[in-house]
Amino acid sequence: MGSLLFAVVLASTALLSLMMPFHKPVWLLLPALLLGGCAVNPPPFPPQDLGAVATRLTPQQVAQDSTLLDRQVLWGGVIVESHNAADHTELTVLAYPLDADQEPDTSKDAIGRFLLRKPGYLETLVYAPKREITVVGTVKKIQERTVGDTSYRYPVVEADRIHLWPLALPSPPSRVRFGVGVGIVR
Repeated sequence: MGSLLFAVVLASTALLSLMMPFHKPVWLLLPALLLGGCAVNPPPFPPQDLGAVATRLTPQQVAQDSTLLDRQVLWGGVIVESHNAADHTELTVLAYPLDADQEPDTSKDAIGRFLLRKPGYLETLVYAPKREITVVGTVKKIQERTVGDTSYRYPVVEADRIHLWPLALPSPPSRVRFGVGVGIVR
């Protein structure tokens, strides 16, 4: 993204130098138009469509207080495990706070785990461990399971809408090297 931004600024500067003597009002707008293409995508679930969805309720809170069942929630996290049953697919998700784009913010502390159930079939090779997901659904019950040897209370969410985040592309290695000493290139 940084190299793209540099290229855009460089191109706009070159165009400005060509256009400056002729159309001053146009060249003032050119950088804004070029940089406008770098805007981010809107959240997968527009806020105006969320209505009564509890966006601040966490899986930890629901696991500790069963009076919070039957609420619609907006949760996200990283898939830990996926399993296809006869009539539904179940995902175990390690929940994280969502950022402004409703994407799980894995740089923050996890906020619990939950089980996500979607009627029908989801491909478990696509909905695989380590993939990020955001869901709107209803908390139906609490289910006791174990994490390792520890008992854990999982809120079970019946999914209405799911957004699977694209895999992050690995960034190419930098060709810039800094160092002191003798270097040998082969």
